[in-house]
Amino acid sequence: MVKGLKALFKIRATYIGIAAAIAFQLIFFTVWMTAYDGVSDRFNHLKVGLLNEDAGIGQDIAQRINESLPFQIETYSSLKLAQTDMNDRKIEMIIQIPDSLSNSMQSGAEASIVYWVNQSNSSLTKTMMENTAFHLNEQINQQLFAFQKSEATSVFGQQISNAAIPKELADSIGSSVKMLVEHMKDKPIGADIKKVNNAEGFAANFVPFMIIISSFVGAMVMIMQHQDALQLVKGSVSKWGLFASRQIINIGVAFILPILTIGLMSIFNITSEVNTFSIYLFQSIMFWAFLSLAQIFVLLFGNLGMLFNILALSLQLVTSGVLVPKAALSEGYIKLASILPATYGADGYYTIIFGGGDASIRSNIVSLLGIVAVTLLISSAAVALKKDYNKHIEVASSLVK
Repeated sequence: MVKGLKALFKIRATYIGIAAAIAFQLIFFTVWMTAYDGVSDRFNHLKVGLLNEDAGIGQDIAQRINESLPFQIETYSSLKLAQTDMNDRKIEMIIQIPDSLSNSMQSGAEASIVYWVNQSNSSLTKTMMENTAFHLNEQINQQLFAFQKSEATSVFGQQISNAAIPKELADSIGSSVKMLVEHMKDKPIGADIKKVNNAEGFAANFVPFMIIISSFVGAMVMIMQHQDALQLVKGSVSKWGLFASRQIINIGVAFILPILTIGLMSIFNITSEVNTFSIYLFQSIMFWAFLSLAQIFVLLFGNLGMLFNILALSLQLVTSGVLVPKAALSEGYIKLASILPATYGADGYYTIIFGGGDASIRSNIVSLLGIVAVTLLISSAAVALKKDYNKHIEVASSLVK
């Protein structure tokens, strides 16, 4: 046993493995705790759309909403514009005050405020918006009910005092009116919550997170294994030949893997809102971007690059928006999210699973291709700076001859 330990501790990879275990804890604790510190204080960065179509009491309600909601309020002039922004995930919810609200309340008919909640979002955001709709509607009803009671009692009291009728009769009528007021509807306005871009099944909420983590971890492992294989053949093939070969393998795997992804989605009855080719193309480009990012650190630092890939994994999970909305992160993490592929991967898969703007998939593919281009340039520079072992061997061989 002692002999085995001595042999293992003479190998550099043993220390790298131990360092990786330590790094996982250090990096995940540091990144996640700093990224999510103060998140609850930044929920006011989330945006809600407000559409008031009622010229009567709707004006007062809209003002109350602006004053009471702890979110940024975007005012819209039409439902179509608001829904376009919601499908593009620029706002989390639309509060629509319909034009019939005042008339419905005056006639005693059923009156409702419509809350459009976008389900193509993180579970935390969806739950928060639905709870906000219920609490806001309750608050509006409490304020309206108290105002209606006070106003009705005051108006009737004024009319009775101005009327020339006996005091006993006035008191009797007043008591009857107060009794009627007490029986007024305490919830004059209902909450009509409409879940937009909804997907059936609780598991569907975790598909974007699952695909992001499985794809990047898979990319990390694949790149590391290829790095080990490179060490065995680097003396017989030029560095540019090896680099080109790695890219061909990366592209080949990236465009084969989606077949498995689509098959698994079908087996587990995960429905999609886009066509199969769009899923195939998007998953291919996303995995290619993950591979291209993961290989940078390995090309620069060798096996130690795994530590940087662990950091990249952690950063992408906290900034992608699959767990906590990006708007609730600190400014530094929001800027970092814009250059990491998981951000666009998550956004694309929310559209695939839940639906949304048709342009979302295309724009995310363009962003991912941009990341691929930049990372390949950096990787090429890293290869250019490295020694070509194949040439050294050729030179040594010629000298021996």
